[in-house]
Amino acid sequence: MKTISKFILTLLVLVGAVETGQAVGKRPNILFIIADDQSPFDFKFYNPRSTLDAPVLGKLATQGMVIDGAYQMGSWVGGVCTASRHMIMSGRTVWHIPDKAGRIMNPHVNNPKMVPPDLVKYTLPAVFNQAGYDTMRTCKNGNSHNGANAQFTVRNDATRRGGTKESGSHWHGQQVINYLNDREKTKDTDPFFIYFGFSHPHDTRDGTPELLNKYGAVNHRDRKSLPPANPKAPKLPLNWLPKHPFHHGHPGLRDEVSVSGVWERRDEVTIRNEIGRQLACSENIDH
Repeated sequence: MKTISKFILTLLVLVGAVETGQAVGKRPNILFIIADDQSPFDFKFYNPRSTLDAPVLGKLATQGMVIDGAYQMGSWVGGVCTASRHMIMSGRTVWHIPDKAGRIMNPHVNNPKMVPPDLVKYTLPAVFNQAGYDTMRTCKNGNSHNGANAQFTVRNDATRRGGTKESGSHWHGQQVINYLNDREKTKDTDPFFIYFGFSHPHDTRDGTPELLNKYGAVNHRDRKSLPPANPKAPKLPLNWLPKHPFHHGHPGLRDEVSVSGVWERRDEVTIRNEIGRQLACSENIDH
């Protein structure tokens, strides 16, 4: 994910658009796109040297606003996406949101002055429902605000991180297409809010064969061997190091030892292959 501040500002812009639209008697349709673990520097509008081809998202950036000074404000758990998605859904800061049901991670979660017990009624889909919008969601499962997710009138969630149409990003896109086709068939003219989420490029980064070939990568699965070296693989980033330069306190974290295709390795061949997989998944999202 990029940053929570970016998304909070986006929500404020969206709310302003809704209010303005109501004032003139016309409410805009809204498509909210979010990807899991997407690096902003994969895109040329953040990093001109990037080799990622993403013309559709690039066009959106050219026609809209790109925010390059916003940061994730923190988390109370290693899986930062959990806190991020709760903040996105509620528009509230990290200490003022609920956490996973049955797991006390936010120390203030049981303080009603910090986390209102009826907060779900004021989450993103609930507010749009109240405003007369049709709300639809497709995204990965888990690490999100279950109470808010349940407020969407149409919901098709599944984790899709495979390298085929049915198992990868195409599946999420097809849910949106199906929803729009159903609206057309029933002549539904209500404004819509669609939360269009992708499971990629979060690992496991299984790309499609044609895009893996383009970026010189393979879906590497053998922990005992290195992926094949390929000159087409993306170059190493300028800040690459073969190992972390100092003890950071969490050497056994999942991202340090368990990511399929990388595991504990930080050699050039492994990292270039994994970046190729990342770009293959990101271009698939653009498709």
